[in-house]
Formats: sequence, structure tokens, C-alpha cells
Amino acid sequence: MIQPHTCVSVHCDQCGEALGSPELEAHYRSEGVALRAATAARWRAGSDGRLVCSACAPVLTCEIEGHQFSAWRLPVLPEGLVVVSEYRYCRRCCELESRPATRRGHGEGEPR
Repeated sequence: MIQPHTCVSVHCDQCGEALGSPELEAHYRSEGVALRAATAARWRAGSDGRLVCSACAPVLTCEIEGHQFSAWRLPVLPEGLVVVSEYRYCRRCCELESRPATRRGHGEGEPR
């Protein structure tokens, strides 16, 4: 006998990945059950209705609240190479920014 079934699955609005394991997309009998499962798996719903997975949730949080950047840092280079840029990163979502170096070496300016 063939029986049609209606189900609901959850997909991240940021990356498109489905709730469940990489090998098996989870299916639920209602939207409410699907949303509860997503919440239990640390997915987040934004005020604009977007639903994002636990890997993408920090990106949504930074869009709303702003980044939590580290101090500017100089890269560690082998002896003799000239530092031309410095960087900082967001401690929440790992966004990386760089800019031309404002100091020449690790002994000058801000501590590493």
C-alpha cells in the first residue's frame, strides 16, 4: 500500500544545511515540533524570521549586536621578513579584518 505523508524539515537560512546529521535530513510531523527540535539543537531564530544553525548563529548575532574584535595583532613572520599588515578577528564569529601595519615589529606599539 502507498500512503502519502506530509512532513516538515528545517534548513539554515544562512548556509542551507538541514537539521539532522550530514547523512540524514531530519523530518518532523509539524512546524512546532521542527522548531522545538531546532531550538534543542541550538539553532536560533532572528527577529526577521530567519532560522540559522548553531554554526551560523554567531554570524546572525554579530549582525545584530556587532562584532567582538580582538586587539590588532602583528603576524608572526620568519626573521628578516617585513610586516606589512596587522589583523584582528571577531571572538564570536571569526570574521577577520586586516589593515596596513601601523608599527614595524613586535617590540613597538601595542603588546602582542
